[in-house]
Amino acid sequence: MVVLNFTLIPEAAAKVHDLLVCLGKFSETVAIEARQERFTFTALNSSKSAYAALTLDGDQFFSSYECIPSQGGPDGRFTCSMSTRALLSVFKGKLYDPLGRDGAIDRCEVSVQDRPDETQCRFIVKMHCNQGVVKTYKLTYEAVEVMHALFDRNAAYNRWTIHSSAMRDYIEYFSPRTELLDIFAGEDGNSAVFKSYTEKITSGKDVLKNPLATAVAVNTSDFDSFSVDPGLHIIINVKDFKAIVLHADTLKTELRAYYSQPTRPLQFSYGSDGLLCEFTLMTSGDYNASKAPSAVPRQAHIETAPRPRPTATEARESRRMQPEMPQPVAPASQSASRRVPGSRKESSQASQNGSASLFVRQDEEDAQWEPVDYNNEEETLGWDASAEHDPATFQTFRDTASRARTQKAESNEGVAPTQRISQIKGLW
Repeated sequence: MVVLNFTLIPEAAAKVHDLLVCLGKFSETVAIEARQERFTFTALNSSKSAYAALTLDGDQFFSSYECIPSQGGPDGRFTCSMSTRALLSVFKGKLYDPLGRDGAIDRCEVSVQDRPDETQCRFIVKMHCNQGVVKTYKLTYEAVEVMHALFDRNAAYNRWTIHSSAMRDYIEYFSPRTELLDIFAGEDGNSAVFKSYTEKITSGKDVLKNPLATAVAVNTSDFDSFSVDPGLHIIINVKDFKAIVLHADTLKTELRAYYSQPTRPLQFSYGSDGLLCEFTLMTSGDYNASKAPSAVPRQAHIETAPRPRPTATEARESRRMQPEMPQPVAPASQSASRRVPGSRKESSQASQNGSASLFVRQDEEDAQWEPVDYNNEEETLGWDASAEHDPATFQTFRDTASRARTQKAESNEGVAPTQRISQIKGLW
C-alpha cells in the first residue's frame, strides 16, 4: 500500500495548471512519478521525438509532502498515468487570485487511495475555497512504468541562455502555419537566427502547400551567454519550441539550451522556486562547417607561442634529419580556408607541427628574397687570394662567407670579394 499526501498553496496550484497546459501540447496523457523527496510529471509525444520532465521539489514547492512507496525502500517510487484533460478540469486557471475574489482557493490537498479494503484506486484532489466550500475530485489512474530520457550535458558543447520574456517577444513573429524551426549563428558572427519555415508539398504537378519562412535575427548581446559553432544548423519542431517558451515565460526565468550536433538530442532547461523543467527534443539539420565537430567546448581555446623564423641552414638540417617528412601539397593560403577553428583536424595539425601558424616553412627558393646582410649560411662564391692552401689539393672556389663578413666588419673600404651563387648569371 502506497502513502502519498501533499498540500499546495494557491500559487503552487496555479503553477501546476500552467505546467499541465504545457504538457497537454505534447501528449494526451501525463505520467506521475512520486518519490520521497520529489514529485515529477512526465510526458512523451506519440512520435517519441519529444520528452518532458517537470520535477517539483518536495520541500520547496509543497507546503507539506509525504510519500511512502509500497516497495523499494528509500529509493522506491509510485508511478501512474492519467488523462491530461482530466487533471486540467481540476486544476483550473483561476485557482490563485491576489485580490481573493470568487473562484480562488485557500489550499489544495492531494492524496492517493490505494488500500486493499477499497474497491477502486483513486487520485483524490480536494480544493478548499475561501468561502468554506470544499470541492472533491476523484480521478482514475493507471499503473504504468515511467521511463526517463537520458541526456549528457558534458557532450553538449553548443549552449546559449536567454531570458524567457525576451524569447517570448521573438516567437510572436513566427507564423502559426510554420512547422520547423532552424537555429543557427548569423554570418556576421554577432547574431543568432531563429528561422521558422514550412516546406512545400507536391503531389505530381500540384503544389499542396506554399513554402513560408520567417527569420528573426537576435543580437548575441541579448543573450546571457551564447556559444555555438558557426555553420551549425539545428532544426526542431516550432510548436514544441513555442510551448516551452510560453511556459518558461510564466515563471519569468532564464531559458537554457544544450546541444551538440544535428540528429543528436537537444535539451531546454529552466526552473525556479522548487520547479525544474527539462525538455529533450530530437533534432535534424546540417553542419556546413566541418564533418567532424569539435569535442572541446568553444570557450577553451588552444594557443601556442609563435616560433622564430628559421634560416635556410636550419631548414636544410631539419630536412636531413627528417627526410621522410613530405612537403606540403598546397600553399597555406589555400589550406587555411578549409580549416575550422576549434576542430580536431586543426588541433592535431598544430600539435604535429609544433605551431598553429598558417604559413608554410621557408624553402631554399625563398632565400633569394632575404636582405644581403641577413644571417644566412648559404654557400657563397669568392676568389681565393689567401695563399693558405695545399698545392696538392688546390681549389679555385671555396666557401668564403665567414671570411667575407669578417673583412667587411674590419674595413668599410670597397665591397668584399664575395657574391651569392644565385646572383651569378652567364658563367656556366
